[in-house]
Amino acid sequence: MSFETVRYTPEWRASLVSLLARVGTTQLSDEEFTWWFDRNPAGEGIVSLAVDGGEVVGVAAMSFFRTRLNGVETRLAIPVNVATDSRYRGQGVFSTLERENEEAAAVAGSPLTVTFPNAKSYPIFVLRLGWTDLPRLRLWARPLRVSGVARYLLGRAGEHGGMRATSGDVRTLHGLEVRPLERFGPDMDELGRRAAAGYGSHFSRDAEYFNWRYLDSPRDYRCFGAYRGGELAGVAVVGHTFKHGVSAGFLADLVVAPDGVQAVRALVSRAVAEVKGGADALVSLPPPARSQRRALARAGFAPTNTKLRFIGKTLHDDARVDARGDAWHFTLGDFDFF
Repeated sequence: MSFETVRYTPEWRASLVSLLARVGTTQLSDEEFTWWFDRNPAGEGIVSLAVDGGEVVGVAAMSFFRTRLNGVETRLAIPVNVATDSRYRGQGVFSTLERENEEAAAVAGSPLTVTFPNAKSYPIFVLRLGWTDLPRLRLWARPLRVSGVARYLLGRAGEHGGMRATSGDVRTLHGLEVRPLERFGPDMDELGRRAAAGYGSHFSRDAEYFNWRYLDSPRDYRCFGAYRGGELAGVAVVGHTFKHGVSAGFLADLVVAPDGVQAVRALVSRAVAEVKGGADALVSLPPPARSQRRALARAGFAPTNTKLRFIGKTLHDDARVDARGDAWHFTLGDFDFF
């Protein structure tokens, strides 16, 4: 079977969404596609298609993210959605599309790119496309049900579960006022600037990004702010998923200044309350600050055996991908792992 490559245009939308629903690792509805690719505040993404006879048979996409790279804000193009129709696998569809995307990303000014590949795409990225391994990120988890841990160890699926009914109540936790957020404002911009000091390179955390990423998302996220004396001291975002037979709440984001241990404890307590009774565990990628990791440990979190593959590639000759273990900070919400 043969195919040709084209850049995405709206007339391909229905066929592309159908492909992602059949074979994509991340299924996107038409509404989700519009939100993710058309409304991204960092700009429209790069979406390359393999087509045959008027049908989309492969896709590779990159989204732009405003990123604090070594302390300087820039835009990075990041691979986010990959899918190939089973009839066309083994014909170089993904590698062809990804090369085109990387060339377009370089022209658009992205100095480098990073991603978290799945088991199928990883060897193609590394062996065919010249990406390099970076230190993997370890997942942390707080068990919520003993029965869930037992089922996981035995490989048995549990119930789907979910988050509790939405509640708008304000709670005082660990000396801070924790309340749901319906919109992020300028105080989120200031919090993001303070938190950045402890993050290394990371996606810029500000009101515009968080409003788009979580509150405008068609998916269900719960956003909470921790306040001390009326000042925003931290933000947490909670979601729920069911994968590999496990009902899991996940801490999609946690933004706290490096010295904000009490805010971590307060926000984690609220996150646990949102999923307790409907999830076997609450999982997270922990923040880099040791004091915050200790706060997570005191809240019942512990490192798991699961590590996420992390790889990178330079797109400009004068760029360098920092391979130090503490050079990058990501959350589960950055790439919608869950």
